Amino acid sequence: MGSDIMITTKATWIETLISQYAAETHTLERYRDTLDLKDPAAAEEAETVSGMLADMRYALTWMRRGRRPGSRRGAERTDVYRQREIYIKLSAQEITEAERLRLVDALLSLSDRERTCFLLHMAQGLTLQEISHKLGVSRASVQDYVSRAKCKIKQDFL
Repeated sequence: MGSDIMITTKATWIETLISQYAAETHTLERYRDTLDLKDPAAAEEAETVSGMLADMRYALTWMRRGRRPGSRRGAERTDVYRQREIYIKLSAQEITEAERLRLVDALLSLSDRERTCFLLHMAQGLTLQEISHKLGVSRASVQDYVSRAKCKIKQDFL
């Protein structure tokens, strides 16, 4: 008889926050849909709620992507919390807090473009061609960025 293994995953604080924002966004959308736009007071309320929804969607996009919406620079240094969580999830083994901090330092040693390409390829599973299209650079450049990032991380972290 085989033993059943129960795997539990604990949501990160950002995943919890994303979930809460998404739920509240749906609640606000339902509320806005119940408002009678023929009534001037309700129309004004709907406009206010629409503004709130726009702000919440902006925040959700920022949290999901790990960078300011519309930013074409890729991962920003303020994005460390997301990069750290994504890369750590890739590891099949548990690592210590000291190793996690070394990993964050290794990621911060990369250029913005190297870090973006590395995380999109290694953590998000995008192909070099997909990254090339997404960032508007050649596939060869993406391959160079990923290779350099791997070398730097191997040198800094291992």
